[in-house]
Amino acid sequence: MGLKSRKCAVVFAIVSVVGLYSAAAYRVEQARHQPNSAASCSLAHCVPHTATLSALR
Repeated sequence: MGLKSRKCAVVFAIVSVVGLYSAAAYRVEQARHQPNSAASCSLAHCVPHTATLSALR
């Protein structure tokens, strides 16, 4: 592997990590700005997390 391709691989890796971090930060900000009723899922259309498949029918 030449020096030029190694530098390109390092730059690509750094850009990938920064992209993943920024996507995660964006999702956290979107979740933080949601209304409390949507974040807590206290509405009637939400499925409880302990429901079985037979209860969902």
